[in-house]
Amino acid sequence: MTDNPQDITLLNQAMERFHSASAAVMAYYQTLEERVRLLTEEVDHKKQLLNSILDSIDVGVVYFDGNGAVQLVNSTAERLLDISAITLIGTTSVPAVFDEQQVVCAGGKVFPAIISRSEVKNHQGETIGSVLFFQDITRLKELEAENERNRRLTAMGELVTKIAHEIRNPLGSIELFASLLIKDLDGTPSASYAGRISNSVRHLVNTLDNMLRFSGGVRPSFAEVSLHTVLSELVEDFRGVFHGSRILLALNASERFVMHADRGLLRQAFINLLLNAFQAMPDGGKIEIRLERVEEEVRIVFSDTGTGMDEETSARLFEPFFSTKDRGTGLGMSITAGIIAAHGGRIQVQSTPGAGTAFHIVFPLERDA
Repeated sequence: MTDNPQDITLLNQAMERFHSASAAVMAYYQTLEERVRLLTEEVDHKKQLLNSILDSIDVGVVYFDGNGAVQLVNSTAERLLDISAITLIGTTSVPAVFDEQQVVCAGGKVFPAIISRSEVKNHQGETIGSVLFFQDITRLKELEAENERNRRLTAMGELVTKIAHEIRNPLGSIELFASLLIKDLDGTPSASYAGRISNSVRHLVNTLDNMLRFSGGVRPSFAEVSLHTVLSELVEDFRGVFHGSRILLALNASERFVMHADRGLLRQAFINLLLNAFQAMPDGGKIEIRLERVEEEVRIVFSDTGTGMDEETSARLFEPFFSTKDRGTGLGMSITAGIIAAHGGRIQVQSTPGAGTAFHIVFPLERDA
């Protein structure tokens, strides 16, 4: 220590400068700390925004780093692959096979897809990773098939209309003369032959009516219709039809829905599905009808425990004039599909040989009854 006044003055000046510098350093540090906080918030915000964008797109995205390890998986990829992101992060492979036009998942799920892979480069142009993109195009394929089917139906419908009108006129004359023969031959063995002619003509006329209905398209007369009521009435009617056939018919409809529809046409479509199920169960079985809500749609499922169909038959089921029955016209399912489409709905079939068939009908949800 020194008692020299000059030394004390210098020491005080040094302390003041130290405190001033310390205050400046502290202020600068606080400024840096605030900038770091703001930059961190900005990075977190951009990261959340990026994740939100990735999760909102209908495309699966998987990012691999330079070592081939998975570092990012969006929610669409999780859903399509049936696996959580936590399971994939850090691994070097995705449990699925990505072919040129489809994805085959480890669990057996297969779906058509558009697939691409892109390299990720840094500012120096160096590759630092890659991104795998894949999009489920099942619905697109269905729409393409539906468009092709409609194109063929239109062309075929024009031909059917011409043929049906040419045939119907002479059939009317044949039916008229057959009815006269029945009266003239009443009480004779030949009367039964005339009756067979008349019945066959009626069958042909009915077939022509279906053909004309098919070729002319379906034109619904819309009104408010309760799907629960239509199905309930149909089940009661068919329980009498199925009586003694060892077929159990059940309706599972806990919710009630109203839609704008043509009641008669819907009933016709549902009858075609029930008859199809009935014919697939010669030894008896169970038919179940389910009415339920799936997100913003109403789904009706007609399922049976019948003989089922192979993949080729299922694929052609809604084609006009396609039938596996000896006396079938092949128009029932085409007309059914047309009725459903005319109501803004769609119909799909799932079937396994020996394990039964399920028809899934989906309509846009309007409102609860």
